[in-house]
Amino acid sequence: MSRLPILLLLHLLVSPGLQAPMTQTTSLKTSWANCSNMIDEIITHLKQPPLPSSDFNNLSGEDQAILVEKNLRRSNLEAFSKAVKSLQNASAIESILKNLPPCLPMATAAPTRHPIRITNGDRNDFRRKLKFYLKTLENEQAQTTLSLEISR
Repeated sequence: MSRLPILLLLHLLVSPGLQAPMTQTTSLKTSWANCSNMIDEIITHLKQPPLPSSDFNNLSGEDQAILVEKNLRRSNLEAFSKAVKSLQNASAIESILKNLPPCLPMATAAPTRHPIRITNGDRNDFRRKLKFYLKTLENEQAQTTLSLEISR
């Protein structure tokens, strides 16, 4: 049996002309759902043993300021993407980090400081900082989504 009719049918089902139109709010909710799923998946991987000795609330004020600065979001993600390469058994996190850039807001100005520093090969340092960074992204996206829903 030929696979061509099945492939043609599948193509017709997923082609944009047959899908419901997406409003800006729907599009943002859908894209945020994907981003949220990626963030949840990374956090799940970060919780895998060996567990860190300290949680992300123990970050220095300077590290927290760097991780929440909107204009450093992409630079910080690049720092995490580089640091993950020095960790063992972190390929799943590495592949998800590669897909995260569309989830980041665009910078509105040039960064005022350097991106986050992560101790090379230190899984606990990496985990604490990445978890704080991801929670910051989640909180910001939740606020943006809420603002959009209220303004409708």
